[in-house]
Amino acid sequence: MLRSLLGGLRERGATFTVLFPRQSGKNEVSAALVAATLLGNAASGGTVVVCAPTFHPQAAISMERTRRALDRLMPLLPEGVRAEVRDAVVRVGRASAVFLSASPEANVAGHTASLLLVADEAQDVDAGWFDRQFRPMAASTGAPTVLFGTAWDGHTLLERECSRNREFDARRPGRAYTDFRPRHHQVSWQEVAASLPAYGAYVRSERERLGPNHPLFLTQYELTPARAVGSLFSEEQIEAMRGSHPALSAPLPGERYAAGLDFAGEGDGADATVLTIARVASDGCEVVALRSWHSAPFGQMTQEVAVELGRWRVERICADATGMGAPLCAGLAPGLGTRLEPVTFSGSTKSALGYDLLAAANAGRLAVFADDGSADFAQCLNELRACRSATGGGRSLRWFAPPGRHDDYVASLALCLRAASGVRPPRVATGRRPG
Repeated sequence: MLRSLLGGLRERGATFTVLFPRQSGKNEVSAALVAATLLGNAASGGTVVVCAPTFHPQAAISMERTRRALDRLMPLLPEGVRAEVRDAVVRVGRASAVFLSASPEANVAGHTASLLLVADEAQDVDAGWFDRQFRPMAASTGAPTVLFGTAWDGHTLLERECSRNREFDARRPGRAYTDFRPRHHQVSWQEVAASLPAYGAYVRSERERLGPNHPLFLTQYELTPARAVGSLFSEEQIEAMRGSHPALSAPLPGERYAAGLDFAGEGDGADATVLTIARVASDGCEVVALRSWHSAPFGQMTQEVAVELGRWRVERICADATGMGAPLCAGLAPGLGTRLEPVTFSGSTKSALGYDLLAAANAGRLAVFADDGSADFAQCLNELRACRSATGGGRSLRWFAPPGRHDDYVASLALCLRAASGVRPPRVATGRRPG
């Protein structure tokens, strides 16, 4: 592949795409490409521009990897030529590579790519920004462009160009790498595992942990785009979360419990405050009780929630501390101490909670009690079915209720799962046996 990419430097104005699974060597290939380009042009000169979604840490890491790749090529350098690194520039003789942030907040105007234009982690680079700010850097020189990364939702800068290149390659006669130099390059995790068995074992463990249909596993390892917009859960996942254990009205001796609390706010008749109680097991958790409050006065709700948590001997609770949830958490804190984790909902927090829910559903680590005919059970199931999701930049996952619906039970369930994952296993006494 590297030889093909280096040969592609002669195709002025061409764009090449490279898809690798996560942590399988794409950044090393990128660094080797830049290092070899600098070495090959040390006498004649020229500039490579390398960009990444952020400078720290991504572009800085790319620069360091390029420096290490050049260290390995030192014996090939002409006599008297040295590799130098200063600020954000790597120089070899008269050739240089400048490393930039592709963030829309960065000032990148004024650079020219005469040898090569590279985008690392291109699935996270804004397509419009790249086309406006980086493409023109090669306009007057015809320098080729190489985009490295993984799949995401099918609509990123990288995937747009991958689609074009696949179509371009499909129209060419013969076989890629034999009869022609392809513009699209792709390596599967199975191919990497054939050369590196430890990597294959890791990917298989991730498949077991996340589930084969988890968005992160599909995109980062199978290189399959995630759904841009759709239901958060499939019907199969919802069925997998429907347990056969009964609901409980009180804790059972010897069992351990965690809870999640989603707060609606005082006087809000639309949303509900939902408390989810789950039995903690070694491989996940089983929801055993749901409790909800509608339009309850703030003080009364706080008191009743505290009573429920004490009655269930909850070892850990994650509670929504967003907006009006903050004073509720403050009211619960004196009685719960370190058992309470206030969680402020943000884009990144909700994304992580959503991914954890999907992973638990896929792996069978989350189960809701069997239908007990209660309104709480029915509403929980309805919200799970109605909850929507959408992918965003930076591999983020948004999940939300459709217009006119709510996701209070889903949020409470996500918080409960987070709380259960933080319950440590019981301490086992050790020491010398008497006598």
